[in-house]
Amino acid sequence: MSERRRRVSLSGRALVGGGLALAAATAAATALAAQHRAVRRAREEARRGYEDEGLVLPDDLVHHDVSVEDGATIHVVERGSGPGLLLLHGMMLSSAVWVHQLTDLSARHRVVAVDLRGHGRSTSGSRPWDIETMADDVRAVVDALHLRGCLLVGHSMGGIVALKLAQDLAGTSPSERFCGVVVVSSTPGPTVRLPGWSQWSQATTPATRRALLMLERAGAALAPSEDLRWWLTRFGFGPEPVPAQVRFVEEVHQAMPIGAFAQLAPMLGGVDLSAGLIDIELPLLVVVGSHDRLVGPHPARRMADVIPQAQLVELPRCGHMPMLERRHEFSRLLEEFCAKVA
Repeated sequence: MSERRRRVSLSGRALVGGGLALAAATAAATALAAQHRAVRRAREEARRGYEDEGLVLPDDLVHHDVSVEDGATIHVVERGSGPGLLLLHGMMLSSAVWVHQLTDLSARHRVVAVDLRGHGRSTSGSRPWDIETMADDVRAVVDALHLRGCLLVGHSMGGIVALKLAQDLAGTSPSERFCGVVVVSSTPGPTVRLPGWSQWSQATTPATRRALLMLERAGAALAPSEDLRWWLTRFGFGPEPVPAQVRFVEEVHQAMPIGAFAQLAPMLGGVDLSAGLIDIELPLLVVVGSHDRLVGPHPARRMADVIPQAQLVELPRCGHMPMLERRHEFSRLLEEFCAKVA
């Protein structure tokens, strides 16, 4: 082949390659624009649906600020009277996720929802943000509000705190504080089941936390774009989420500082309460969605098998947020279990 023909051939290939690259880039840009429009429409629909979905906190909530020994202030809201329900939310959430229970159950119950340390309106003190510290904070709330014989309900990270409290009460008179425990969309740990994972995670937690905080101080864009944040929040729901619910949880996430994630994520990776499950003496209800993609139903089934007085309820086609996704069914479960164990 002559030099001229070779150059023509190479030029043709370059043109074809450039055309393919341009077509791929155009298709990618079109897809991104389409998904951005879809997210924007979903957000607009969600905002309009807040009131229809009952995602508005009652305006007659009673607010408390409980001071603890290390200088932190734990914010608590309550509504209603009757047998007590003490509600603990998950990581990067707040007491607001119990909006339906504060509305639906307060006619017959004293519903108390806690902002865990560093979440919602609660502050952080000098102690680390770990499960032991949060359990101590909850004990302080129980004592300050004179809650006795209440049903302890924990979602996700709050479920781990509830398990810790239940384990610590083994061998005592637990009914003085709690009549039973409900663990929702949670796990006793470890989150990674590899040999030596808990020890490795505990050893590397300080370094991981420092690295995340350094990235934050350096101005790294840890917070995902609006579209990505929407889809990540959407991942926590089942296969048929209500847009208003997704947007509601997304807004709760947005209210949290990035530094909270740096404090919590490494700690939760090393939590392992599985060895003490068999010692739990309180009646326990384990609730999980069959389509929970964050924790999955397997830890719930394992807890129900190990804990002597455990009952398992698996909600079909429900994700990680049963208190929102299955409002009435979930509230009924709490009320019936409370009546059973009170």
